[in-house]
Amino acid sequence: MVMMMMMMMSRAMRISSLSIKLLSHSSRTVAYMCQFRQMSSEADNVVARLKNSGLLKNQALIGGKWRDAYDGKVMEVTNPASGDVIANVACVGTKETNDAISAASDAFSWCVSASRGVVKQWFMGYDLLIAHKEELGQLITLEQGKPLKEAIGEVTYGAGFIEFFSEEAKRIYGDIIPAPLSDRRLLVLKQGTVNIVMGNAPEIGDTLVGSTQVRKITFTGSTAVGKKLMAGAAATVKRVSLELGGNAPCIVFDDADLEVAVKGAERLDDGHIAI
Repeated sequence: MVMMMMMMMSRAMRISSLSIKLLSHSSRTVAYMCQFRQMSSEADNVVARLKNSGLLKNQALIGGKWRDAYDGKVMEVTNPASGDVIANVACVGTKETNDAISAASDAFSWCVSASRGVVKQWFMGYDLLIAHKEELGQLITLEQGKPLKEAIGEVTYGAGFIEFFSEEAKRIYGDIIPAPLSDRRLLVLKQGTVNIVMGNAPEIGDTLVGSTQVRKITFTGSTAVGKKLMAGAAATVKRVSLELGGNAPCIVFDDADLEVAVKGAERLDDGHIAI
């Protein structure tokens, strides 16, 4: 009888312990759900601020002008955390990419040296990036899921290149010059332009690798796409610089410790990290 009572008490304790664990897990789930809803609301506020500030652009940049696709097509950019649509951006293809290539090619025909006015504008660009690094970092996080601190760091890092070449523009060599690091060399050009195209990736890629005006292809992404670009570039003997690799998924199963999983996901940047 005593043995039976002890067994019943032990079983009751296990059930009680299991109930506490389930309750604890349920509480964490509710907390994460509340946090998720708060993050979604904050994301909407960030998007609204970016739109009002004029920092959120949804068109392609070709020849110094913001342009829609010729056929008016757009594609959705979504927040990976919630699936919410951040913006609808122009979905361009072959025709727009050819326009961008022509604009870049024309820029190399300019016989204009970098005047003080031009250099001053480049420094203004650097100052604007730094002044709005938080907003731009938020945009990166919304689109990619990258931790905000590292996203802001990406903006600062990228702006550093503009600052460096703004200084170099004062003394353009048009040649190979010393670099800050001993294992690198820098090629400085006398003129250039920036074009941004996004949309139909196969069409854009095929147009770039097939053009005789494009001298070099650089790409960071999957090995499979890198192989295709290298094969396409061979036809016109283009130079290529490729940083290739697979994805770094963080898979969370039902029995996982959510707190540990979140820390791990933060470290891996949802796959957006090079280790």
